Amino acid sequence: MTTEHDARIRRYIATVGDLPSVPRLASRVLEVVEDPSACAEDLRQVIEGDPAVAARILRTANSSLYSFSRRIETLQHAISLLGFRSVGNIVLAVALKEVFNHFGLTEKLLWEHATAAGAVAMRLARHPGVGVSHEEAFTAGLLHDLGKIAFHNTSRQKYTEVFARVCDEGISFVEAEREAFGFDHAALGAEVAAKWKLPKILETAIRHHHEPEMLDKLDDRERRLTALVTVTTACCTRLGVGRRSPVEALDVESLAAWSVLDLGEDDVDSVLAQAAEEIERSAGSFG
Repeated sequence: MTTEHDARIRRYIATVGDLPSVPRLASRVLEVVEDPSACAEDLRQVIEGDPAVAARILRTANSSLYSFSRRIETLQHAISLLGFRSVGNIVLAVALKEVFNHFGLTEKLLWEHATAAGAVAMRLARHPGVGVSHEEAFTAGLLHDLGKIAFHNTSRQKYTEVFARVCDEGISFVEAEREAFGFDHAALGAEVAAKWKLPKILETAIRHHHEPEMLDKLDDRERRLTALVTVTTACCTRLGVGRRSPVEALDVESLAAWSVLDLGEDDVDSVLAQAAEEIERSAGSFG
């Protein structure tokens, strides 16, 4: 991107004020998850400080999203079965909803897309040849559209008009955003990711998931995670998640990201079927 593009983002942030902050509990959980010396008891104590979030973690862990054979009764049990990063991802999903400063139809669609994308990315990470950590995939899928939330929080009326154009005219969010703001949600989302001090690989995936020309410039781990986010969001869009209706004309196989993940023509039906299954399974899991 050009320096002028970066300057537009800086001017926008300076004009609208601060970008959304990571919810306090999520910030503390992220610190524990990233701390190699932390133990399960450290994570449990942080989460138990918010009984409502602890209860929602148990509800999510017992949902069809994870499909454990026996009921998880305690937070300690959840942490031991799911692991640090999976529990941290659930907290992020629960906390992400707090970032919205309003919650109407547009926010509902953005929220549905984010949570479905997390679940779909986690499922597709296990597809043969994809080669991405399923836990990292969930986080990247969940947070890839942070910029849309930031746009909506800081320029609600203008972004509602962007959303309407996407729905009514059938253009992409990237096209509508660049026309309205001079940059898109991926660029703004990367700024939020940097502010939240997310791992660099997540910031990279958020920044470049709509830039196929960047894939060859990334290292293999970054390239595969970014490509997975691209394929995931394309599947969700094709299936109508976060939209008023499916976008059936979207050809997922034609994406540069598709071949990066070693996917071929024979994988299209399987990948879309897996995505549809996870979208259904994730519905309401993080509500």
